Amino acid sequence: MELDDCIKGRRSVRRFEDKPVPKEVVDELLEAGVSAPSGMNAKPWRFVVIENRDVIQRLSKMTKEVLLKGQWPDNLKESFKSERDVIFYGAPLLILMCVPKKDEWRTINLLDCGLAAENIFLKAYQEGLGSCFIGFANFLNQNPKQLAEVGVPEDHELIAPMIFGYPAEKPAPKSHEIKILNWIK
Repeated sequence: MELDDCIKGRRSVRRFEDKPVPKEVVDELLEAGVSAPSGMNAKPWRFVVIENRDVIQRLSKMTKEVLLKGQWPDNLKESFKSERDVIFYGAPLLILMCVPKKDEWRTINLLDCGLAAENIFLKAYQEGLGSCFIGFANFLNQNPKQLAEVGVPEDHELIAPMIFGYPAEKPAPKSHEIKILNWIK
């Protein structure tokens, strides 16, 4: 697949087939992630890979419990109260990208993780997988003990929660507006 096709074709997917992602493909996703550039070649990212549906569902429930403590529009609060998995959408694969909490390069680490996540998403699309960044799951950082139960050390924080699976839907590519603030010649 051509790079332009990956960049323009990849969309966030929240509906998946009931089919596991083979370990070889997961390995390729992680390899794509760690191949990303990073400041001073620090490669700060660490991964927790979760394929167990019960664990993913438990993390979804924990996320909703944390979210219900916050101020949200009524429609979001209602979805957080539902039994449906409105966090990880029943995805068969959850990858948690984490970094150390106390690091003088934290801002750079966050940017580096974004680069790694995009590599992973593009590789996933090339492999026929759907994917989505799950920002709500970052609220799990409010309970480091629960994250520790799935392998995130308490001295680390979750930066990029990502779901993957074979898509049950294929959203069409969208056109995007380029907004240039200034172009100096």
